[in-house]
Amino acid sequence: MIKAVLFDMDGVMFDTEKLMKQGWEKACRQMGFTLTEEHFKYMRGSSRARSTQLFEQWFGKRISYDKGRAIRTQYVNDYIAKNSVPVKEGLKELLEFLKEQRIPAAVATSTPRIQAEHYWELAGIAQFLTASVCGDEVKNSKPDPEIFLTAARKLKVSPGSCLVLEDSINGLKAACAAGAVSCMVPDLTPYTDDLAPVCSHVCASLLEVPGLILDSRSEEGCL
Repeated sequence: MIKAVLFDMDGVMFDTEKLMKQGWEKACRQMGFTLTEEHFKYMRGSSRARSTQLFEQWFGKRISYDKGRAIRTQYVNDYIAKNSVPVKEGLKELLEFLKEQRIPAAVATSTPRIQAEHYWELAGIAQFLTASVCGDEVKNSKPDPEIFLTAARKLKVSPGSCLVLEDSINGLKAACAAGAVSCMVPDLTPYTDDLAPVCSHVCASLLEVPGLILDSRSEEGCL
């Protein structure tokens, strides 16, 4: 039975992956390099330290990750300052459902806490969150399972009783490694059959997640 839900943030709760990609594209234009969709796929869900390592593998010392990230971050910040944080379809409905069902919700995000909390306040969802773990509070980033294991421990539930909502390959791998029930809610990275080993379920949007939880309870009751 699902006893808790662990949310990735960017691309699942908020439509910010799109903004970050646009910010990186701006950095590419200004700095004279190229990031392909394959590059973005490996970066999504990763920490700053891991993405720095990826840049060194791809570009050596020719391109500064920190400089590119600064351009990307400014682009995202400017957009959110003007338009607020874009909330994903079904987020508030899902959080209300979890509250009604007394299922605790936690966020497990690679984003640093100061930025993550700012987004929660802008979106008006902080009161729905029982716990949270941010990227600057764990040693190992996704695809390592540490962040989900830490969130489950904060909620005092077993990882196997947690439904993890993710949009990235790194996040799905981390959820699987933690022993959680993994659900992909595709954003910029589409679901493909090769993800089946690390993806227990797929929901087109957060609006489908309550049905998934109710179905899991019905199946549990039939055993």
